[in-house]
Amino acid sequence: MRREQVSAIINLLEPSDKLQPLTAVRPVGMLPFGGRYRLVDFQLSSVINAGIQNVMVTVPRSGRSVADHLRSGRDWSLNTIRGGLFLSPYNDLKLVAPEKKAALLHHYYDNSIQFLKCSQSEYSVVMSTRNVGNIDLKALLRYHEERNSPVTAVYKRVDPASLIPENTILQLTAKGEATAVVPMSKAKIGPRTKKVAKSMAIYLMSTVDLIELLQSANQRGDMISLEELMRQAVIQHNANAFEYTGFEANIHDIKSYFAANMAVLDEANFRALFYSSRRIYTKVKNEIPTFFATGSLCRDSLCGTGGYIEGQITHSVIFRDVLVNRDTQVKNAIIMQGARIGAGCKLENVIIDKDAVIGPNLVLKGTPTAPLIISKGQRVFQQAEVAVND
Repeated sequence: MRREQVSAIINLLEPSDKLQPLTAVRPVGMLPFGGRYRLVDFQLSSVINAGIQNVMVTVPRSGRSVADHLRSGRDWSLNTIRGGLFLSPYNDLKLVAPEKKAALLHHYYDNSIQFLKCSQSEYSVVMSTRNVGNIDLKALLRYHEERNSPVTAVYKRVDPASLIPENTILQLTAKGEATAVVPMSKAKIGPRTKKVAKSMAIYLMSTVDLIELLQSANQRGDMISLEELMRQAVIQHNANAFEYTGFEANIHDIKSYFAANMAVLDEANFRALFYSSRRIYTKVKNEIPTFFATGSLCRDSLCGTGGYIEGQITHSVIFRDVLVNRDTQVKNAIIMQGARIGAGCKLENVIIDKDAVIGPNLVLKGTPTAPLIISKGQRVFQQAEVAVND
């Protein structure tokens, strides 16, 4: 792929209500995943592995975590003289004063249009961050160039029982073309259907066509998400449908987020996601390895760097700089960066957010479908402060 052949727009403006309280201070794309990554890392890595050097990230109002993680883009080799990483602020209409909405009405996509014009790329790929995968964008481009449709949409064949009504699927013709992207709640799926084409919210089209699409939306005064515009383009043009066959996890609520992290503990899934020819990159932190004290136990788990483990960890995802004190048992848990777990605790089916502190001799227990969540920075020192799900 030539250096400036393709540009990328990574869209962080995604529904987050069903992921509260984890998304209270961060967008979906900034959710920690797999012991050291953020969800946005998978899209950024796909972009870099394909040789793309012009990348724009749309930043929602909770953009501090985005800027802190991405910074100059150096960890993804995007701090280049030509091209590089661009952060585009998002104007939330709910927060815009009524007298200013009229001025914004026909300029909603101006930042994206300007980025695309300056990129001088032949093609552009639009990606969401709630789908974890390791997609080959070079293969996607080859597939697109071999076919006539101006739009190519990416999908993954999944069991319809694993989806929720808000998830979207591609309606495919007998020739394999996509005629629409529809919510599961409106899709016509037979009772014997074993697989459906779930949309991965990744679209490729020519940059000229994408600019025209955004300019038309500006002229109409449409203030809808870029992803919704791409869905309209699929309906308008009958898109090519590119099937992704690797490991994929869709993050749409707490249950799916918990299950996706637990899924990477399976060796086959872990190798498919992280040990292909396409590496997954993230922000580098030069830390010492996690220290396991005498008497500690770590089984079937992922552990980030810089931690100190005295207790027992089973089938869990432990992020960087986590302290687990003596006589503590951790099972089926996600413990994020900087968390501190006191001595004598029992944790099962829980999500401990960043910098949370759990006092000694506490029992925190959820279920696989409804894990117990301790919010970012929360301090818990009494059993009465947490609910126990039996």
